[in-house]
Amino acid sequence: MNKNVRIALWAALILVIWFGTGLLESVDSTESEVKTVDSLTRVQVVNSQQQLFSPTVSLRAKTKANRAVDVLAQVSGKISATLVQEGRPVAAGQGICEINAEDRYLRLAQAQAALENAEIAYRGAQKLKAVGYQSELAISRTKTTLATARTQLKRAQLDVENLQVKAPFDGIVENRPVEVGDFIAPGSHCARVVELNPLKIEALVTGAEVSSLNVGDEAIVVVAGKEYQEVEISYLAYQANPMTKGYRVEAIMDNPNQALRAGISAQLNIQIAPVQGHFVPASTILLNDKGGTVIRVLDSKQIVESYQVSAIGESDEGIWVTGLPEEVVLVTVGQNYIVDGEHVEPAFSANSATQ
Repeated sequence: MNKNVRIALWAALILVIWFGTGLLESVDSTESEVKTVDSLTRVQVVNSQQQLFSPTVSLRAKTKANRAVDVLAQVSGKISATLVQEGRPVAAGQGICEINAEDRYLRLAQAQAALENAEIAYRGAQKLKAVGYQSELAISRTKTTLATARTQLKRAQLDVENLQVKAPFDGIVENRPVEVGDFIAPGSHCARVVELNPLKIEALVTGAEVSSLNVGDEAIVVVAGKEYQEVEISYLAYQANPMTKGYRVEAIMDNPNQALRAGISAQLNIQIAPVQGHFVPASTILLNDKGGTVIRVLDSKQIVESYQVSAIGESDEGIWVTGLPEEVVLVTVGQNYIVDGEHVEPAFSANSATQ
């Protein structure tokens, strides 16, 4: 056998070995792919069951005076005395400013005398009428005079009573811009009185939240880390604020000794009606293609399903949600690597007791 033949045989042998090796690799690759297709994704799951949960709506709020009124003068004159200092408590009916009486007591005495005279004249006219010596016109005139005298006396009495500008309710004199010697006219500002007991708590809620609230619902107010119980919702707006699109909600609370002032930042926590929900780890909540929050669960055949859920409460351990069936097998680990309709291999965690 010459040299060329031997070279040709060696080349042919090498080609046969090379093609055989490639075929084996192809077979091995196909078998590997089959094994990969046949293997199921392993996920960790727990059983979860609905529980009764009382959601809390937490709102940023501020304290507000229950009432605030500008007390105005009803008669004119110079201020003769200031009876309550700014920042001091005042009782309902207590005088705050006093106006110089001038001749008002004299006018009152004159009105009383005029009324006595009119009453005497009217009684005399009635006696004369009884014996036929008085006409109906004269009787009418004396009756009119009597009514006028009574009106003038009442006017004089009111002028004297209004010499003191009085507080309309128990509160605090927040502002008193007048001093002794100032002249004020009817309608002039004497003082501003605010009522801080009870105290209002004001906040804004969204359109979705306001439908779950009712007047009379109980709440808790937190101010500077301190909780105040026995707070009650007193008002819910029916029209949204045009700027914030929120609805005003007000709560009322006791504030003995005016311990809390108006205008302080607070948190209003409102307890709403209990609902059925699942308590799930925060990591189980995913976003779908439409931006909705979903949770992946397994059906009885270990097929993946997604349910859109709504969060109704949270804590450090997890989140309360609605939208799931009464009992579910919840995927807690691996939910990011599976899709709806996929058949998976579940592994129950050690603490897979009903959530």
